[in-house]
Amino acid sequence: MKNHKRRASKVAAFAAAMVLSASTLLSSAVPAVTASADSGDPNYADALALSLYFYDSNQCGTVVDDNPLTWRGNCHVSDATADLSRAVNLGGARSIVDPDGDGKVDVSGGYHDAGDHVKFNLTIGFGMNSLALSDYLNPGAYNKAGCRDHLLYILRNGADYLMKTTFLDNSGEVGAVCYMVSDVGDHSYWGSPEKQTGERPTYWLTTSSNNSAVVLEMASALAGTAYAFKDSDSAYAAKCTKYAKALYRFGTQHVGNYMEGMGSMYGTNSMYQDEQAMTEGWLYILGEGSQPSFNPTGNGCYNGQYYDYYLYSWDKVWSGYAAMMYKKTGDSKYADELKFEVNNMGGMREGSYNTCRQEWGCTRYNCAVQMEALATVNGDNNSEFAKGAKYQMNYILGKNPTNKSFLTGFGSSWSSKVHHRAANPGNGDASSNPDAKYVNYGYLIGGTDSSGTFNEVTESYRWTEGALDYNGCFALACAALVDLNNCTSSGASNYVNSASEFKKNYSFGNSTPVIDPSVYPKITNVEYHSGNHQMRFTWQPVQNASAYGIACFVAGKWRIQNGNIPASTHVYTTPKGLLPGRTYRVAVAAKVNGVWTIDASVKHAVTVTVK
Repeated sequence: MKNHKRRASKVAAFAAAMVLSASTLLSSAVPAVTASADSGDPNYADALALSLYFYDSNQCGTVVDDNPLTWRGNCHVSDATADLSRAVNLGGARSIVDPDGDGKVDVSGGYHDAGDHVKFNLTIGFGMNSLALSDYLNPGAYNKAGCRDHLLYILRNGADYLMKTTFLDNSGEVGAVCYMVSDVGDHSYWGSPEKQTGERPTYWLTTSSNNSAVVLEMASALAGTAYAFKDSDSAYAAKCTKYAKALYRFGTQHVGNYMEGMGSMYGTNSMYQDEQAMTEGWLYILGEGSQPSFNPTGNGCYNGQYYDYYLYSWDKVWSGYAAMMYKKTGDSKYADELKFEVNNMGGMREGSYNTCRQEWGCTRYNCAVQMEALATVNGDNNSEFAKGAKYQMNYILGKNPTNKSFLTGFGSSWSSKVHHRAANPGNGDASSNPDAKYVNYGYLIGGTDSSGTFNEVTESYRWTEGALDYNGCFALACAALVDLNNCTSSGASNYVNSASEFKKNYSFGNSTPVIDPSVYPKITNVEYHSGNHQMRFTWQPVQNASAYGIACFVAGKWRIQNGNIPASTHVYTTPKGLLPGRTYRVAVAAKVNGVWTIDASVKHAVTVTVK
């Protein structure tokens, strides 16, 4: 069972220290690890952990009964036996989808898009890709927030659906993709998904009528999920990679922009090269492909012909690609491109909330620009972009003229008029402006528009609705702030343990490997050099360790000294000139299967005095 109780403070501080980003680890300053951001700031780690529960609120299918929310249950179970007589654009691919000829197909699962109940592979893919990218760009952020098991739970559910709706032929090539379940007619229903019964139409992509942007977004999500699971479940990562590569071939070899049924809600344009670049970037990081050939060439352009000139969104992922490649390569051309896009969309500064010149859903766009800015700061939380992003996030989390958090359930006040059928079914009529029946914790709503207006109106998507892409962008910004400000949380347990909307002691499964408590790098020798006032530590190697880290406990805090020691090294020498007579506690941890041996290492820390 999942235990939401906070670990002992010293262990939690050491855990936070061990997952600092590489740029911070290699800096000359040794940052203190604290439990929250600067005084007066919200706890970004709590916000990040809470935001993941929105995906559970939008889960669809036959296993929703088992998710962590008390108020959601199985819904749209007819999707498990969808009638192919209502399939749109399946054509000659029917034999691949329905080999036994019973006229049925299982497309159950996945996530509803927003406050409605339509399922789009485009936005499910974007949401999963964004979550995976937030994990890659900010390694350790979800561990600091105490919610990486929840992250992997969501990624697995999303990836399972994307693979279920991708149908491979006997040669392993994609023959068909169910890219949408239900349609715009869904919007006429206002009520809980559990009570919405009946058959729903399915929409299909094939080799003759494809949408390259959609299938490449799916490929990006699966490749990103593979990266997230590579250390904890290599078999699942391999399966995700297989499907990602098949979808990549499908999208690039059968180019198209077919969008029947979807266009009035999510109209893609003919440019798919950004999703292609994103997929290639993930495959490159996974070691499954060469470095992508898409390069920024100035002023929002790639390869001199593909323009971004916007921000990271469900139909334009160039900035996500640039952030990924800057993280991977350190090449400043990607950072320059990100800075251009930040400034092009209104900048990132303190004192003024940036709505990105949008009329609705402004929080998601603001978070997208935060991501772009924060991806360039290289651990400097005193940079203008870092301070600006913190101001913007604080505004979203309640430091705004409405004194309401736009992340539902976070803080002390939020809107009760959310545009979300599951949380706010009312009497079946949204125009009656009902108050929500349940608090949809972690649901990011649109918030203030470009005129500075925020109207709490249930019926209007403009201010009070959210969607998969909203929370995906939020995760990218918030995870970066968690990492930058060294925030920690025990999975937002202060919310989870007190609200009736959550199942208590919920287990997200074995997403994180369990480390044997007897496994740790035992310090076998400490050498003292009185002339230079330094020490050298030697430890026993740990089997299957991928890295070591060393930290000291002084003045009430664990302070990391080096968290990037190669697995082949079992010795660490301190800097010269330590203060004679000063006493420290020192611990060495090993990273095994992606997890640090924190508890055992702290338990077996040694006490040393500088000579």
